[in-house]
Amino acid sequence: MEIKKPINPKDPQDIKKAPKKSLEELAIEKGLVTTEQLQELISRVTKERKNLDQLLVEMGVTAEKVSAALAESLGYEFIDISAIPIQSELLKILKPAYAKHLRVLPIKYQDPVLTVAMVEPRDLMALDEVTRFCKDARYNVRNVKVVVTTADKLFTAIDKFYGLREKAKDKDKDNLGLGSLLDNVAESMRSEVEVAEVKQEEATENSAPVVMLGNRIVEEALHKRASDIHLEPSLYNLRVRYRIDGDLQEVMRVPKYAQDALIARYKIMADLRIDERRVPQDGRIDFTKFNPSYELDLRVSTVPTPFGEDVVMRLLDKSGNVLTIDMLGFNDHCMKLYKEAIQAPYGIMLHVGPTGSGKSTALFAALKTLDTPDLKIVTAEDPVETTLGGQIIQSSVNPVTGYTFAKALRAFMRHDPDIILIGEIRDLETAKAAVEASLTGHMVFSTLHTNDAVGTVTRLIEMGIEPYLIADSLVLVCAQRLARRICSKCKESYTATANEEELSKGDIKAGATLYRGKGCGVCDGSGEKGRTGIYEMLLVNRDFRNLLIKGSTMEELRRVAIETGMMTLRQEAIDKALKGIISLEQVVENTLADT
Repeated sequence: MEIKKPINPKDPQDIKKAPKKSLEELAIEKGLVTTEQLQELISRVTKERKNLDQLLVEMGVTAEKVSAALAESLGYEFIDISAIPIQSELLKILKPAYAKHLRVLPIKYQDPVLTVAMVEPRDLMALDEVTRFCKDARYNVRNVKVVVTTADKLFTAIDKFYGLREKAKDKDKDNLGLGSLLDNVAESMRSEVEVAEVKQEEATENSAPVVMLGNRIVEEALHKRASDIHLEPSLYNLRVRYRIDGDLQEVMRVPKYAQDALIARYKIMADLRIDERRVPQDGRIDFTKFNPSYELDLRVSTVPTPFGEDVVMRLLDKSGNVLTIDMLGFNDHCMKLYKEAIQAPYGIMLHVGPTGSGKSTALFAALKTLDTPDLKIVTAEDPVETTLGGQIIQSSVNPVTGYTFAKALRAFMRHDPDIILIGEIRDLETAKAAVEASLTGHMVFSTLHTNDAVGTVTRLIEMGIEPYLIADSLVLVCAQRLARRICSKCKESYTATANEEELSKGDIKAGATLYRGKGCGVCDGSGEKGRTGIYEMLLVNRDFRNLLIKGSTMEELRRVAIETGMMTLRQEAIDKALKGIISLEQVVENTLADT
């Protein structure tokens, strides 16, 4: 696609197109400034890092006269955009706030040429951004024609034409044709992405707008129940996304000129070096210092990219409000097994699953249940993220200094603990230390990255642990996933079709009653709100131990586990779908069909 862009005087291909008169010459010719005033302005261009047209406006020349001269110098037409008609369908390309942010407005499309009004015709990023939105809207744009206008005229036009469009929508709301109806549905489904309002001259890390914006992003993330905040730099802007119920949602775009200031603000809050942008950094923000209303910490991580530093902040509640076991989503069968297992006097209990499946949350719930004055509970975490309170002693490992999980385990043995939590079993040394601790009368809780419960046993064997030691020490393995709950306010039932039977690989038959969310204000139209766990609990009983010691295959171990009461992840997910807790889509997304 060919886009007509502002002339680059350094490009040999553009020399022939270059106008005969520069902005400086036109400013004198049109009587905007005297020669002496022009020389003074030119000397300020480099010192103040501003364009000549900006300085002319600051000097008192009207924006209309300056924009007209700038347009002529670049070979573009100058127009009063507020006084010309605009094709209404083009208003769907950009939201009004974003059009004001870019200071552009598409006004005419005649295949394959798109005409765009701009305040700053040299802003190639804004021009490219509009082109990208046009392509997303499936316009066959091969050329872009630029016309120039003033900021006041552009903002007036945006308010005028978007306002007319809203009135027309209201007027025709009760008499829509199919095409108009589809347009309105599509428009209502477009995600609203806010554009942060920070003036360019106020884009510093200590300016009030940037400080307020930094606090607001964190506060809104907490209100929306986000687990993480992502600040992602691009060529055009800084994108802000929240991870809510496991999915990333874009909520804001920060102007590119404010990107470094906002990131520097967070680095100051986290006590990181703001002058170091070439290597990753990690830190922690005690947000209570910046807003006493919130008992919140943020774990901050930065990574350099070609467009600036990518920042991820994990929200950590330091109020000690840990979920209880009853809130994890266990069914009655799993709850019975789990409560029996955590009361064992010694052994190992493992939570397994991928990153973000809720393993640590479940373990913390178990520890809070067991936290009584007659027990000593110690933890080794990487790092401590959630303050558990009570009598629980928490410790952060530091591999750089040699304080590993294995060393923490051995150190804990001299502190007379009853229960030990190890954040993760990552290697043979830690696995051996956990087995030794369990066989000497301690209850050990930990996590492992495996896909299912039985696969955890084979993983430990592959790591180098003897099967008889696993059989003697392992009490229970809980494999888990997190699935999004159907919104309770807009839940509706429906009958499964043949397509859904095929989608579920036959696990749900056509004619069965399923549930889904219609979408409402409570769930922001998604039909889902909150998450629940899907669990596969392997209780290591006598039959399983005997097979394990004999060296049975994984298939044999899995068969005996199911025969003795283990519900697979798939079976548990199907059960939750039939009860209206999760949708069929969540079953398919989080589990594999049993074979």
